[in-house]
Amino acid sequence: MAVTDIIIAPATVYYAPVGEPLPSLHTVDFGEPWGGNWVSPGYTLTPITLKYSQELFTLEVEQVTPPVKRLRTKEELMIETTLAEITAANLGLSMDGTVTTTAAGASVRANETFEVGGKTAISERAWGFEGFFKYDGASNQYQLPVRWFVYKANSILNGNLEFSKKAAMGIPIQINALADAVKAIGKQLAIFQKVTGKMTSE
Repeated sequence: MAVTDIIIAPATVYYAPVGEPLPSLHTVDFGEPWGGNWVSPGYTLTPITLKYSQELFTLEVEQVTPPVKRLRTKEELMIETTLAEITAANLGLSMDGTVTTTAAGASVRANETFEVGGKTAISERAWGFEGFFKYDGASNQYQLPVRWFVYKANSILNGNLEFSKKAAMGIPIQINALADAVKAIGKQLAIFQKVTGKMTSE
């Protein structure tokens, strides 16, 4: 049993266009920007949860009482959290509307606008989140990244927007994975990566 493999850490969410290259395991450390087109929507008010579920077809035959075979017929992977930063871009992630940003001018105040309604197509994005676990090296303790990636997913508002004097307003969001059919069978939903040690040259 390895206590070092127990992970107690917050996580940061990122999203990008579908097909965006993943941040390198070898050069992008925990807490560093992922680069490319990966964007973080900022702080979250609730823990990030990931749920995987499946449905199975069970085959029974007349000659024996136990089932003789099972086949997976459905898979679903879902991520949930609550975004803390109330921006038009984050509202766009949850309700798939149109975001317009206007810079300040001599007679124009800087502003951002979010509009939603009437769109039938649903946007697809790649999603990821990053936490860390502590690694005790020969003379130092490191925070090494632990990352989940979903290659393709839709995101929706997962509850009510609440304005309250007793709590921060948040954007509850649910991310539902889709299959990336370009990838090999068995690898089409998501990938988990955990850096377990530094390079020998570091």
